[in-house]
Amino acid sequence: KYQTTRSASNPSVSSPSSILPSFSSGPGLTDDAKARRSAALVPNVIKICFFATAFYCIYTLRSKLSIRDNELSTIRRDFDYIEEALVLTEAEVNRAQNSLVSLQTKFGNLLPGGQEVGATKGEEFNKEGTLFQKIESRQNAMKRRVNELQNTIAGMHRREAVEHFGTGKYQLEFKLRIDSESFSFTVEMASIDSMPHSVNYFMEQINAKVWDNTVITYGADHILFAQLRDAEGNDKRHLLSEINISSLAFPEYSDKYPHRKYTLGFSGRPGGPAFYINTEDNSVIHGPGGQAHHALHEEADPCFGVVVDGFNVIDWMIARKKNVASELNEGRSINEVHTVIESVRII
Repeated sequence: KYQTTRSASNPSVSSPSSILPSFSSGPGLTDDAKARRSAALVPNVIKICFFATAFYCIYTLRSKLSIRDNELSTIRRDFDYIEEALVLTEAEVNRAQNSLVSLQTKFGNLLPGGQEVGATKGEEFNKEGTLFQKIESRQNAMKRRVNELQNTIAGMHRREAVEHFGTGKYQLEFKLRIDSESFSFTVEMASIDSMPHSVNYFMEQINAKVWDNTVITYGADHILFAQLRDAEGNDKRHLLSEINISSLAFPEYSDKYPHRKYTLGFSGRPGGPAFYINTEDNSVIHGPGGQAHHALHEEADPCFGVVVDGFNVIDWMIARKKNVASELNEGRSINEVHTVIESVRII
């Protein structure tokens, strides 16, 4: 009634029933038609779902494959790195084997005659091996022989020192020229029972007056270095050959005479003629094993005397060494600054 009334009153406005399709009245679709229409839509819906699922699966699979591909690339890089490392390691092993063979050959060559042939016949080179035991036994025998020879030389020089200079401890007076003034200090030599070779070696030089008019330089930080040259730089080592003295036969050392402050020691290997005065405790760096740059680094510099009087003179030279930079001028080097040893005499 409402619709009829509105239509009658406003014939230009269409009713809802004339606009919207009706499934319940008029010539609409039957239930069978609706069922057939719905059945016709099912395959399309299934296809859409299938393709959506397939697309998702393909996308997921491609994502997983991309991840696996990245992981595989990382594995390849790691494998290449490991392969390179193995190649380098193999090269190092080969070099080590070659070095070991070379070392075995060198050690084998230490054996006399043809005994080194054992090294080339696969003889084991270890503490239990015959080759190692042969070399160790031979080296021990050589050490004993060297020690016996050193003891023989020390005994000869002890007798020589007693014959030339008497018994007891020897004392020397060093006279220095500093700024046209003379100063002195006294050195007491080590016991000839402990350091016979070194003591006799230095006493023979003093007796021949080879250290007269020589110099003490300031180049090193921890020592005062006495060199066998004059103030003009002229070498005086030829004086030693004239009295058949060259250098020590071996670097003699005694634990009773460590390199403490104010002690005297020979430099070089086997030592001498140059010597030094320790300006600080050098027991470690000049003692056994303290100077690894020498071939036999277990050796030590011989310590053969100690200052017993005139410490103020040594202290003055130490202070001058510390302040030597103020004395450098006109391009002079630190080695040109020195103190002259006028004479050294046996007291």
